[in-house]
Amino acid sequence: MYTLENSSTVLRHFAQQIGLLLTFGLAISCTGQKKDTTSETGGAMENAVEQESKFTDELMAQEKKWASALVGNDMKTVAALMHRDFRLKRVYGDALPISKEMYLGMPGMSAEKMDVTHFEILEELGDIVIAKTAMSMDWQQEGVGKLPPYSVSIDIWQRNADGSWQVLSRVSQILDEPYSSK
Repeated sequence: MYTLENSSTVLRHFAQQIGLLLTFGLAISCTGQKKDTTSETGGAMENAVEQESKFTDELMAQEKKWASALVGNDMKTVAALMHRDFRLKRVYGDALPISKEMYLGMPGMSAEKMDVTHFEILEELGDIVIAKTAMSMDWQQEGVGKLPPYSVSIDIWQRNADGSWQVLSRVSQILDEPYSSK
């Protein structure tokens, strides 16, 4: 019989697995061997570093779609890119994780510019991919004003049965200086 206690155990196990994936991804990003490449897309990806992956182009397109949707205030597109169990954890401050609903309902956020400046696949685990993305942004929040112009995130992407990708988890850090993979 499936009980509330069993449900809690399953959820705790799932949370532990996601934590392990994030830790593994962060460790890989700090110690992995990478090769430098320069984008030929007019500077949109300066000093890009990426592991050879069959999913690089697909997930890079998703990251650019996310950035474009935020600039266009197209939260319907952002919502479609997010898994129903999405969580955002900011590495700065003491904020609790943000759910999909909380993220989509944040008041007073606006972006004039968001460009992907770095993208790399850190690890592939079947239909789960861990990726690192850096962005350059011109954004602000009502009551706070302009926010730091750069960020780097570690994302866990999940490929659905229909082949589409959704971001399940994002660990994000804002930066005052551009992200450097060196």
